Amino acid sequence: MTGETTTQWGILGCGDVTEVKSGPALQKAERSKVLTAMRRDGAKARDYAQRHGIAGWTDDADVLLNGPDTNAIYIATPPSTHADYAVRAMRAGKDVLVEKPMAITVSECEQMIAAQKETGKKLVVAYYRRALPRFERFRQIALSGELGPLRMIELRQFAPADVRPGQSWKTDTNVGGGGLFADMQTHALDWLCYTFGVPRSVAGLKKNQSGQDAAEDMVSYLMDFGAVAATGLFSYASGERNEEVVLHCDAGRASMGFFQPSPITVSTPDGEEHTIDLPDPPHVHQPFIDKVVAHFLDDAPNPCSAEDGAQANRLMEQVFQGL
Repeated sequence: MTGETTTQWGILGCGDVTEVKSGPALQKAERSKVLTAMRRDGAKARDYAQRHGIAGWTDDADVLLNGPDTNAIYIATPPSTHADYAVRAMRAGKDVLVEKPMAITVSECEQMIAAQKETGKKLVVAYYRRALPRFERFRQIALSGELGPLRMIELRQFAPADVRPGQSWKTDTNVGGGGLFADMQTHALDWLCYTFGVPRSVAGLKKNQSGQDAAEDMVSYLMDFGAVAATGLFSYASGERNEEVVLHCDAGRASMGFFQPSPITVSTPDGEEHTIDLPDPPHVHQPFIDKVVAHFLDDAPNPCSAEDGAQANRLMEQVFQGL
């Protein structure tokens, strides 16, 4: 897309993620404009377009993918459709931003990478936490040694079994590639690799304890990143509500909510504690989308490459393979 002056988007799938997190960000980012919105329900597509100030709408994915005026497609459909739509979009001459997880299998991710190489188009995976200020500060603490060498990173998420997502596909393994762990913690898996690189080894355990659906509802893992270990414990059939990511360092610890916006709390062994408040922006995708647009238009670095997206899927598969 180098040489063009504006990224002109088609949104493929106008679900909840596009209402506040990403859709408005595509409109508000500099040199970025949404031309067309697509949803299989035409009335809902028209309603979305009207509410968000988008001129065009359609209920036909092929119309969106082959639109002559769009030069980029944002794929925000369930993961089972990502590979097909991304390949078709790139073959239609469009650059692509695809929601996470990149696809439901590593094999599908590899098909998308092959299509990118075949077409020469650009492909970005929407792990937007890579660009949020509080995550960048947290990453700096992890890597800088300001609290002494990092020894371990701990991730936890607990929720009762009756807390279910509004979209049923999020617990349908055939559509989402897993359950709530696959839907949510894929963000954390990407962040771990973004921060520490590819782990040397992975041990995982998954169970279905509630029997509420076919998806995993308890997952644990241990990852070896060399000097640093990462442990995770996740239960979506627990009486407890809690989620947190903690950096355990030689001279203190830092913690924050991974999914719930919160300040970073820094504690030292002598009992001192302070917070670092870096609020998330109203549209949390926007800092990332700024980087996507610069990548599409200026050949700036890819903020999350297809290879990075595939690595998050690969790591999830390793966790699910078990001990």
